[in-house]
Amino acid sequence: MIHQTIDIIAHTNRLRHIDTRLKVIFAVTTLLITIASTSPIPPLLAFVIATILILFAAKINPGTYFFLLLTPLFFGLVSLLMMSLFFGYDSPLYSFEILSHTFVLQKEGINMGLLLGTRTVAGSACLFFLALTTPMTELFTGLKWLRIPDVVIELAMIIYRYIFVFLEEAQRMWLASRMRGETDFRTKIEVFSMLASTLFLRTIHQGEKLFVAMNSRCYDGETNSLCYREKNPGINITSLFAILLFEFAFIYVTIKTQNMAFI
Repeated sequence: MIHQTIDIIAHTNRLRHIDTRLKVIFAVTTLLITIASTSPIPPLLAFVIATILILFAAKINPGTYFFLLLTPLFFGLVSLLMMSLFFGYDSPLYSFEILSHTFVLQKEGINMGLLLGTRTVAGSACLFFLALTTPMTELFTGLKWLRIPDVVIELAMIIYRYIFVFLEEAQRMWLASRMRGETDFRTKIEVFSMLASTLFLRTIHQGEKLFVAMNSRCYDGETNSLCYREKNPGINITSLFAILLFEFAFIYVTIKTQNMAFI
């Protein structure tokens, strides 16, 4: 399963023992600057830097990383296509006809699509950097250090866990239907609809079991971690200064390239 692969990578990569707080500061700050940019150049730069850190600093398998990138890349390409066709009016670059309907690629739409697509891919790369180099328990502890409300972190932990419970349950049910020889297309559609409704009920049941299990263990709304409790180390000032220096340089590049377009 994909979450098992991510968990194994997060515990075995070369950046595993870097202070989680430093990684959170780097990833979140870079992500926010990327979102605020008005040119596709800073997002591309953020994507390249995050990719270099993931592949060469953390030594993570390129196949796993690029497999994870397929989804944001798909949405980025779809956004580019839709915006180039339906945004902008006075600067056509190319037109083509499909089924007696003329489609026109607009310059403004292409630039908007490139900006949105690069933001999507770069933001995903920043988040993958965190997910692939930091175990989830330590990541949530780092978010607590940033004073993120406890209720947000607890909900994120439960959602993260139950995404994979949902997927595992769906896989078991789908394999069970395949074992019964349901290979006809119409039968597959009927089985899929039944599986969807049954899966929803089963996930609710699993959630109720989790609630009972947590209450039996005296859960009071807070999950504590031992990451920083034993010695509570201070953050490395030199590393923090280096990250902040990079972020200020990144902000400078973002300001200098604002509203700059490729086309």
